[in-house]
This record gives sequence, C-alpha cells and structure tokens, in this order.
Amino acid sequence: MTLATKIRDKIATGVLPRHDPPKLWVGKGNGRPCDGCDSPITDVENEFDTINGSVLRFHPACYHIWDVERA
Repeated sequence: MTLATKIRDKIATGVLPRHDPPKLWVGKGNGRPCDGCDSPITDVENEFDTINGSVLRFHPACYHIWDVERA
C-alpha cells in the first residue's frame, strides 16, 4: 500500500478530516506518531487542532499528501 493510498483510506473512513486546518503549527517532533503514516515524528512536525478538538500531527510529506488527497 502506498502512503497516498493509506492516507486516502484514512480520509474515506473519517480517521482524517477533509476540512482545512484552522491554524497550523510547525516545530520539532518529539517521537509521537504521524497521523498519516503512523511512524514516529523525530524531525519537523506539522500539527493542528481539528474542529472536533483533536490534535493531528504529520511529517511534512504526509501533510502534503493529506492536503492533496482531501481535495
């Protein structure tokens, strides 16, 4: 399964949202898992709060794929 397919499936099943992030933070990851690929984020992390109050974290590449696939 490709990363794009995995993220597309998470969007289709509602695990990942389709809405725009209200605000995006970028900083140093601390090993928490990426919501796109499920691997730890130890370098740059993109993080945002969803409209339902949960926090999502992505590697920059996973965030980009999520952004493309949700459109």
